[in-house]
Amino acid sequence: MSTPPPRPAHAAQVADAEELLVARARRQALLLAAALVREPMNRKVHQDLRTFVEKDSEPALRAWESLISRHPDELRERIRTVLCRRTARRAS
Repeated sequence: MSTPPPRPAHAAQVADAEELLVARARRQALLLAAALVREPMNRKVHQDLRTFVEKDSEPALRAWESLISRHPDELRERIRTVLCRRTARRAS
């Protein structure tokens, strides 16, 4: 399975480390799930899925738990920050 292209540099400026980790893991999990549906008997897909579960999923799950445990005011502020920066970029 191929790795998605790297995100633009500005993505790192908007999202914090936990948000980026969760986003990457979510994207990877979705790609693996789609590959499994497309090719359910492909050994490479199965190995990639095993590797993801054994190595990549636990840090992403911890980051997700940390994100959802944030105070609602902090979450609202993060949403505002991300939306404002994206809006400002589109306007420029």
